[in-house]
Amino acid sequence: MTNVAYGLKHWLEERPEPRGEIHTGEVGCILRRDPDTTVGIDVAFFSAEVVARQSDDTTLVEGAPTLAVEVLSPSDRTEEIRDKVLEYLAAGVELVWVVDPYFHTVTVHRPAARPEMFNDEDTLTGGASLPGLEIAVADLFR
Repeated sequence: MTNVAYGLKHWLEERPEPRGEIHTGEVGCILRRDPDTTVGIDVAFFSAEVVARQSDDTTLVEGAPTLAVEVLSPSDRTEEIRDKVLEYLAAGVELVWVVDPYFHTVTVHRPAARPEMFNDEDTLTGGASLPGLEIAVADLFR
């Protein structure tokens, strides 16, 4: 998880202002209201627009991130991860990365597209959602 955040931070520092923010460690996020949908995300990038709408009196980020990253752990069940990914995409998250530290793979999910799997010989890119982002998958597992 640290290497994912580091790669994102390096990319973010090269972006023009306003940049948005990277949050880590089960980021509390209200994806949508009525009914409220609250989730914890391992690593998330929130656009400058979402960050600007936040108030000082909440501990949860209100609004969908541009990127949500879930790092698999041995206790994760396939159904739980699938449901999280579908919830993120339904709420407007543009990119979801599911990082598998055991197999050294990252599965990338986008709205209305088939998932793509990348291994440690590949490079992740942010596409139109995160222009200029390039992270070698192998760097995530060093």
